[in-house]
Amino acid sequence: MGLRPKKPIINEEEILDKNSIGAKSILLWGSSDSGKSVLATIMAKKLAEKNKNENIALVYADEITPVMNCFFQNNHFNTLESLGTLYTPIKLTNDLIFSNLTTLKKYGNLGLLGFMRCENYAHYPECSEDIAKQLINILKNEFDYVIIDGSTTFIYNQLTSVSFNEVDVCIKVCTQDLKSTSYFSSNEAFLDTVDINKNKEIVLLNKIDQRGVYEEVFNKVNSYDYKLPYSQELKDIVEKGNLLLDIKDNELNREINKIIKEVF
Repeated sequence: MGLRPKKPIINEEEILDKNSIGAKSILLWGSSDSGKSVLATIMAKKLAEKNKNENIALVYADEITPVMNCFFQNNHFNTLESLGTLYTPIKLTNDLIFSNLTTLKKYGNLGLLGFMRCENYAHYPECSEDIAKQLINILKNEFDYVIIDGSTTFIYNQLTSVSFNEVDVCIKVCTQDLKSTSYFSSNEAFLDTVDINKNKEIVLLNKIDQRGVYEEVFNKVNSYDYKLPYSQELKDIVEKGNLLLDIKDNELNREINKIIKEVF
């Protein structure tokens, strides 16, 4: 099936009964190279496969290093649009957003919003706070699930900054190294400006390599809700630039499915 405007929800309890949190929108945020963009894409894929009659929106907010073309090959796209085109109008509409979605041939119910290859923040007007709020709220109204892959430099990225307040759940993606620890400690003061609700935050520890040099040090000073294992298979898939490939790593799939079950 293809993307379409969502029908009104008659009974809100039908959604809430399916899961523990009942979120419809989430933000993944964290340091660079923490794997949040890959995880956001995998979660969106899994939701699209499991819920074929529901629409999923996946937003890549980073406007400095676009990743949409890094994860999918050109022949995978049914349409290829740019998130930046939605920063131009003063007022966004449902039709405007739907007409500017990037879509995939394999998943008709999954819509992508992101910057294309060779684009960056200089190609379009700056995203205003108002446009960011309009975009997120329309996506939440028109899609069954919304996943936002936040920018590492969230303080300078309006779409990410606004998402902290607008989404149902924030997933803080950490890695077991000093770089990740430094990132969160250095940006802690900025979190007050985005007013993140700690009651709706899930901390995810993502083991993106086999080193684990600082694992013991990290675990002593940090707590987390979930831990993803290192997966050589996933690393190979990412390096091929084809996240449409099925991931057969049972341990990785099991842990990601646990997160999806709790959040959605």
